[in-house]
Amino acid sequence: MMNKIKTKLGSIASLFALIACYGTIASVALLSFLGISVEIDEALMIKIVTVLLATALLGMLYSWRSHRNIIPLILSLISTSILMWVFYGTYSKALELLGFLLLLIASILDFRSKKKVCKNCED
Repeated sequence: MMNKIKTKLGSIASLFALIACYGTIASVALLSFLGISVEIDEALMIKIVTVLLATALLGMLYSWRSHRNIIPLILSLISTSILMWVFYGTYSKALELLGFLLLLIASILDFRSKKKVCKNCED
C-alpha cells in the first residue's frame, strides 16, 4: 500500500503545485469579480509551491526506480529548475508557463510509464 502511494507521489505533487499556483490565482480573480477583496502572501505561496515541486521531483525519482523511463524524471528536473529560476531569479510569465507545462507532461508520461510496466496491477 505504501509503495503504491510513493509511486504516485510525483504525479500528485505535480498536480498540487499546478493547482496551488493557478488555482489560487483563479480563485482570487473570481472573488475579485464578485467584489470580494482577498490578499495573498506571495512569498508564502512560492514556498508552498517550492515544497510541492521538491516533493514531485522526489516522487518522480522514486517512480523512475520502478519503470526505468528516464524522460519523466528529466522533464521534472528541467521544469523544477525553470520554476525555481522564475520564483527566485528573474520572473518571466512565459518561463513559468513552460515550467508548469513540462511538469504536467512529465506527470502524464510518468503515469503512462507506470501503466506499461504494471498492466495487471490495481490502482
